[in-house]
Amino acid sequence: MKQTRESCILCGCKHVAQARVLMLEYKRSPVEYEEHYDFALGHLAEAEDELVKYHVELAALVRDHRKKLEEDTGYAFPYGKVILQIRHQGEEETQKRIDAIEAEFQGMTDEELRSWWFEIQK
Repeated sequence: MKQTRESCILCGCKHVAQARVLMLEYKRSPVEYEEHYDFALGHLAEAEDELVKYHVELAALVRDHRKKLEEDTGYAFPYGKVILQIRHQGEEETQKRIDAIEAEFQGMTDEELRSWWFEIQK
């Protein structure tokens, strides 16, 4: 059974950036770099996968643009705008998760924390 990895904002951004590089090469020479189009779509799908666990809205944003690119190789994908949106919104969502985790442990004694830790290690 495949374990789901943690959602990674930075990895999502890197996959979108890599897709941009591949599409630039494809557009410069579609015959020479024909496979780069498919590689770019793959990187965008990987970006979605990196984001979907904790950042569903961001994964949907990337997917919407990827689907447009699938329909039209000339689609003007706003790579920079998407990367900035992922970073900004992702940081906000990550902070909300951190706050929720901290709230869960607020007021616990050291003994309660140790007990919790040993319990999850089983």
